[in-house]
Amino acid sequence: MDRRRQRVRGPRQPAGAAVALVSGMAVGVVIVLLAWLINLNLEQAHNADRMTTAPKTAPIAPVRTVTVAPRSTPPAAQAKPKATGDVRLLPDGLYCKDLQVGGYGYAAAVNYWRLHGQSNRMDADRNGIPCETVYPRSEVGAYWNGREPTAASGVPAGLFCRDLLDRGAPYGEAVAYWWSFGMPGRMDADGNGIPCETVYPEAAIRAFWSQ
Repeated sequence: MDRRRQRVRGPRQPAGAAVALVSGMAVGVVIVLLAWLINLNLEQAHNADRMTTAPKTAPIAPVRTVTVAPRSTPPAAQAKPKATGDVRLLPDGLYCKDLQVGGYGYAAAVNYWRLHGQSNRMDADRNGIPCETVYPRSEVGAYWNGREPTAASGVPAGLFCRDLLDRGAPYGEAVAYWWSFGMPGRMDADGNGIPCETVYPEAAIRAFWSQ
């Protein structure tokens, strides 16, 4: 009996080992396949996440603000106010420049000049027009009604005050004619810088020289 059992059991041992070996290999292959499939799924899922996830933007650097103090602008030059005082209250002996620096206009300077006897210190060339080299020529011309005659334009030189009056020229244009032709003495007999004062009405002369 023992020998028969040995004979019967002898050939079965290699078959069981082979089955175990094959089973082990099959399990190993299954494990490898499962591991590969799991790894493949994980990799695909990772790639999908990368494709659907918005790309990260670089962080924005903080903006640096610098406070700059505004430049101080110099105050605008203010026009010098004109003086409003009465020239009759000013002391004697002043010059044209003194009146201009004091803020007095040209008309006030002429009034001061007349008030103090038409002094030559304010009319160096003695032409009857004071301060003409100190004040702007535009102011001087405006006061004396302009240097060029208007209604008397085209009138020949050498006329007298009576000729201008007969032509209908007002006193202001007679003064302009006198000035434009070099202030001839024939129109200012007494040489006081007031032409035609014995020809034109006193009211017209007073109105002109009081402007």
